[in-house]
Amino acid sequence: MTRAERVSRNLNRALHALFAADERAWLLGEDVADPYGGAFKVTQGLSTAYPDRVLSTPLSENGITGVAGGLALCGDTVIVEIMFGDFAGLAFDPILNLITKSVAMYGERTPMRVVIRCPVGGGRGYGATHSQSPQKHFIGIPHLALYELSPLHDAADVLAAALRRDEPAMLFEDKILYTQRRYVDGRVDDRLAFELRGADGNWARVHDPDATGAPTLVIAPGGVANRAIAAATRAAERGRTVEVLVPARLYPVDVDGLRDLLAGAHGVIVAEESTAGGTWGSEVAARLHAEAWPLLRGPVELVSSADRVIPSAPHLEQAVLLGTDAILDRIMRLPAAPVTTGDRGGPADAPATPAGVSPGVPGAVPVPRTDPSPVDPPPSAPTTAAQAGVPVDVPRLNPNDDSYVLLEWLVADGATVEAGEPVAAVETSKAIEELAATRAGVLRQDVAAGADCAPGAPIGRILPESAVPAPPEPLGSPAAAYPEQVEAVGTRTATPGRPLPPAQRRIADVVSTSHREIPVAFTAVRVDVTAALAYARRAADETGATVGLTEVVIAAVAALHERFGALYARLTGDGLVVDAEAPSIGLTVDVGTGLFLPVIRDAAGLDLGDLADAVVALRMKALRGRLREEDMAGMNFLVALNDTPGVTVSRPIIPPGVTCALSVPDVHREVVLDGDGGVRERAVADLGLAYDHRLVNGAQAGAYLAALGEVLQR
Repeated sequence: MTRAERVSRNLNRALHALFAADERAWLLGEDVADPYGGAFKVTQGLSTAYPDRVLSTPLSENGITGVAGGLALCGDTVIVEIMFGDFAGLAFDPILNLITKSVAMYGERTPMRVVIRCPVGGGRGYGATHSQSPQKHFIGIPHLALYELSPLHDAADVLAAALRRDEPAMLFEDKILYTQRRYVDGRVDDRLAFELRGADGNWARVHDPDATGAPTLVIAPGGVANRAIAAATRAAERGRTVEVLVPARLYPVDVDGLRDLLAGAHGVIVAEESTAGGTWGSEVAARLHAEAWPLLRGPVELVSSADRVIPSAPHLEQAVLLGTDAILDRIMRLPAAPVTTGDRGGPADAPATPAGVSPGVPGAVPVPRTDPSPVDPPPSAPTTAAQAGVPVDVPRLNPNDDSYVLLEWLVADGATVEAGEPVAAVETSKAIEELAATRAGVLRQDVAAGADCAPGAPIGRILPESAVPAPPEPLGSPAAAYPEQVEAVGTRTATPGRPLPPAQRRIADVVSTSHREIPVAFTAVRVDVTAALAYARRAADETGATVGLTEVVIAAVAALHERFGALYARLTGDGLVVDAEAPSIGLTVDVGTGLFLPVIRDAAGLDLGDLADAVVALRMKALRGRLREEDMAGMNFLVALNDTPGVTVSRPIIPPGVTCALSVPDVHREVVLDGDGGVRERAVADLGLAYDHRLVNGAQAGAYLAALGEVLQR
């Protein structure tokens, strides 16, 4: 499959092509000129190639758009960049009362070739005034078309379609897309294909060519497209057929391009990142109801972000913005498409209920016990309410999930617990939650740790102490000899305090094992990272990826594997040294609720742009609670980020199974003498290497850090 360019590079190329073909094209915006090239680097190179027609303007969206209207009235083509779409409201008056009205208010049709580009959307932690999706506020203005960039459409085609109308247009660009690669060659992945259909290839249809049955259609624009595709993939794992439809033009809505798909669809969902009320999704629903009602099998469903201001903190932002889970939840809420028997149109079979599943408790599968236990009554004895105990139920912790993972039991089977005491830890798609006992008694575990559990399903019981026979004390035991000095069997003295959260306990276990088993030594060197930071900036500009010192360091660490194989080896329990065939670099990600160590496998085989993409993807998985065991397996070297401002040196922990951990602290500035006796300022970082002294000695560690410093200073 062709290696696709990033969405930002694709748009940049489209703008260059437009300016090469149209000598009357202008670009106006804040900081669009080189070397800055716009806040998101979309306009890089344009001012160098066309210095008289690419102008950085004052900070006045109203003024920029007004000038664009004047140029368009003179017959020119104008591209306006609004630095953040949130500020498009400042240009509302010239859009509403000058640019759009000028098409028809002078007694004859006047071409107004203006495209107003607006970066929109959240997911980057930019906060309330730099993360909104204001598309809905511009729907219904006569002679104004709305477009949205997507990973499935070529930006050059979208720009051409917008300008071909000779009317003003707004092009919304979800910021989360800029660093992502486009889909090409008609494929999204190994399972999903896509095709462009309708006038100007307006609709991109993402579907599974091998799927059968009536599909649910999810209509999702731009930056929401990937979330909808991820939801469709997860829905397919649950037996649903879902197709995702991504438009290039939002308004006017092209219903004709959907008619043949609607005829065979089981249901329609419109997903968008804006808040509910007066939205583009509402417009789509209204048009479908008005023009395609006979084809619909039910009302069009709408799903959007929460009706709240967008926070900056990642976990709070995630809770507000529309995500994959919310789209999946809406898909699964639709009744399953009927399964027909042999003849088309014949009676549908009722969905079968799996053996052992109660229709009233979805996913609750009784687990038969095969191990006889004194807690269970004899088979011949009737089970009383007291003997059955009070169930430990899993509450609905996250409305978007229909199953959780029972991470661990916090109390042993058969132990006595107090009311309110945490007894189990359950992982949702977003967090780890502790379940507390609702009454005092003896805990009986009915579901093993690691199993899936459904909301409302019992995972254990709490029995009265009287229902649990106490085992006899062995002869000669302290309890038998001195019963008055020992607590009664089945009870324990409550101690003050609270238990560590499960995630922190796992971190503590790793640290304890590391201190107990690994003889750690530590060496630190000061490295001039001025050149590395400049290289990162150039790479970010060239690739469109989010490249910083972290990514450059990881690339350097991967490159040194061939020269310093011992630092990537591991020591087995029987004292054998196993060399690593390829560098798989672990990275520390602290999400506030726990520390995770996701792994970039075969890091030496990735170019810097792809490596940066991998880092971003793993961080986002961690923030969204989506990391799985396979994401954190196979590490043979750890890069520990300790870049809190002001931290100059940090000694990392070496996880079991790894020989070395490199700490990357905060970068700070220092003044040094140059070779001519002058003074210059440089950026430095004190890189520290913690190493297992059984495999690596001090000389090797020093040589490795020296080589790393040389790579970073090139």
